[in-house]
Amino acid sequence: MTSHVSEVPQSEVPQGGTAFGVMLRSLRRAARLTLEELSEASGVSVRALGDLERGRSRGPQRRTVEALAGALHLDAEQRERLQRLADTGRERAAAPAPPYLLRTVPDFTGRRQELADLEALATGTRTRAAVLFGPGGQGKTTLAAEAVRRLSGSFPDGSVCVQLHGMSEAPLPPAEALVLLLTALGQPPDRIPVDPVAREALYRTTLAGRRALIVLDDAADEALTRPLLPDAEGSFVLVTSRRPLAGLEGVRRIRLGGLSGGESARLLERILGAPRTDGQSEAITRLTELCGHLPLALRIVGNRLSSRPSWTPARLVEQLADEERRLSGLVAGDLAVRSALALSWSQLTDEHRRLLRRLALAPGHDTGPELASVLTAEDPSATEDSLDLLVDRGLLEETAPGRYALHDLVRLFAREQLDAEEPESVVREVRLRMADWLLRSASAAGRRFEAPGAPQPWPGEVPAFTPRSAQAAEEWLTAERANWAGALPVLFAADRHAEILHVSRTLYWFSDRWGRWPEWRSLFSYGARSAAALGDRAAEAHQLNCLAWAHSVGASQYERAEQLARQALDLASETGDLDQQAWAWSYISGACMGLSRPAEAAKAAARATRLFEETGDSAGKAVSQRVLGKALRESGRAAEALTLHRALLGTSVGDVPGLDAYVEALLRYEIASDLLALERWPEAVAAYRTVTTPLSHGGLDRLQAQSLTGLATALRHCGDLKEAREHLSRAHALFLSVGDVLSAQRTAAEIEELGGAGRGVGAE
Repeated sequence: MTSHVSEVPQSEVPQGGTAFGVMLRSLRRAARLTLEELSEASGVSVRALGDLERGRSRGPQRRTVEALAGALHLDAEQRERLQRLADTGRERAAAPAPPYLLRTVPDFTGRRQELADLEALATGTRTRAAVLFGPGGQGKTTLAAEAVRRLSGSFPDGSVCVQLHGMSEAPLPPAEALVLLLTALGQPPDRIPVDPVAREALYRTTLAGRRALIVLDDAADEALTRPLLPDAEGSFVLVTSRRPLAGLEGVRRIRLGGLSGGESARLLERILGAPRTDGQSEAITRLTELCGHLPLALRIVGNRLSSRPSWTPARLVEQLADEERRLSGLVAGDLAVRSALALSWSQLTDEHRRLLRRLALAPGHDTGPELASVLTAEDPSATEDSLDLLVDRGLLEETAPGRYALHDLVRLFAREQLDAEEPESVVREVRLRMADWLLRSASAAGRRFEAPGAPQPWPGEVPAFTPRSAQAAEEWLTAERANWAGALPVLFAADRHAEILHVSRTLYWFSDRWGRWPEWRSLFSYGARSAAALGDRAAEAHQLNCLAWAHSVGASQYERAEQLARQALDLASETGDLDQQAWAWSYISGACMGLSRPAEAAKAAARATRLFEETGDSAGKAVSQRVLGKALRESGRAAEALTLHRALLGTSVGDVPGLDAYVEALLRYEIASDLLALERWPEAVAAYRTVTTPLSHGGLDRLQAQSLTGLATALRHCGDLKEAREHLSRAHALFLSVGDVLSAQRTAAEIEELGGAGRGVGAE
């Protein structure tokens, strides 16, 4: 017997029952069967049949439905309808009730720009969806909850949140997510189509007539998210994900990074309360740094301190300062930074895991794709693709085009994986290969600035970076400077002393372009130690002289510079090396000037000049005579200094690329300073203008700042206070940019003396 039952209106479903149970009872009665007779015909127990009809069992399995359909002699349409109701019943049984809700936190801090962007997008008329993405632990879900709270008034039809479990082993399929969404939007479960395409259509139709806010939390990828996006105006979907979901069309993306330093400190203060943080600003600041400004880490630190009233922030600083214990210390109950990172790690392929853990070997903060490919011994183009994937997964940050950085805590996690998964011998081999490539590449780049005839870099397993131009060489040396400098101790530990000397010599002239880089102190220190290890006393004298220069010019550490120069002088005297004796006296004179001993500086510079004349070193002679003139000026003999400096101007100093222009800039500055000392104000103004106009090289920023202050002084005596203030303001900014805080403070004071035009300068 065939029944004509095809639809069960929701109003006819008894309380506690299900649409499947109502339809089954109707079909049984239409067939004039008792429970016992249907049980005998289908093989389903009487008790199970009773539970189904009363709704105690919400969704039977397919084989049970097929047995019942056969016993009831249903046609194809009735069979499909009964099966759809069974499927819906199972899904409804799995659905959370009430719907998933995002939890707001009372101490929410920061994210003003992101919230403003979300509000503009959500209340606008064009964008219907936004993806809030970023690494694990950045607080994406917390921010989404805060956005829902603030935007609720703009969506009169309410908000619906669904947890997609994107970082789990079994993300929620779109078909199941649609059931949750449609149910939350008020669609009766038995009216929800079984067919996924029909479900998606019903979802969009439902949203078309409403203005609702939908949050899809923790999306895995585009394929699992696309069916859940609206296609009509009115409703707005906010997606959170560790990936940017770049394949989604018509959405806006907002990347979530770490909090600022101030926001990080405020979050800890709000978690802990004023009594625990008053007078602890230094420790709080250090904690935020150790947490890498990661919201999850900050939350853990705040919770740990809250649960231990006797602990001070300083005590936790001591614990977390140990890098090997830091991740283990960033745990509070079920919150753990390591666990958050492990979720992303578990979804990587073996090749991507190897790249990530080996990136932890790079000494610098960021890395280029060439260096990354050296670490993995993979093709550079394939490595660049892998780097981009790690960026998409939130495990790397692209700090600039082609530059990739690990967050401090991700670096610690990657280092743990490296120790656990790769033998020590392999790590040692990779680290040495990296160091060799970095320093050979630095040597190849440095040759672009050397005098003709500079030696070629040594051959290696991996081809060194070979710059096509001086500009490309300078860009590479600048971008990778922390990495090639960090490779020095690796090569030194491997007794590769000849190679260290080689790279030190080929970067010798380039160092003049960026004299304040701290990396020069590291390079020339290892150079001196390598020369000593090789027993090459002449090379050791040269490296000590270079190191004296780095301490004097780069760090204003004049006492140390004088000590090193005198050590170099002793060695050069022992070996009879007149050239290095001359340079030693030149650096001694510079150190004496820095130590306000101009008379001694003049004597040392004069000795250096005589030795340079003897060796025929025109570049060295120009440098020492410039210092001699400066020493004469500082000794009250400015007229003699002016005569000397003017005689030097225009003199060729050799065939080193760019050196003539550099020395000319220095001499023009000294001439202007001589005129200033002689109180020849208009001439000084004219002379200073010749110094400041052409100087655009970053390595000369400090000299330009000094020129601007001198120009301002001369202008002030000429009565032009307005222009003087303008130049002092520019000088102040330049001093700050090169880290010369004392000069910046003096310049700010001069601006105040000129009538307060520097208001705001002190706030920079």
